[in-house]
Amino acid sequence: MIRVQRKFKVIKANSLKDLEKDVNELIQREYKDTEGFLYRASGRWQCLGGTFTDRDNWFQSMVFIQQEE
Repeated sequence: MIRVQRKFKVIKANSLKDLEKDVNELIQREYKDTEGFLYRASGRWQCLGGTFTDRDNWFQSMVFIQQEE
């Protein structure tokens, strides 16, 4: 399988608890493409680095990694 980075995003939340909820929701979901004609793929969101704060907001960078056959 080949690993390919497809997307990148930064999650922003007002509190650490809200950030944790949003990040866990993305991590637990798996995306599968089994209808492809040339290949099959599955992908997941993963954390990229640690959380950081800027005054009243918390941030977490995320990357979408897809594995293709």
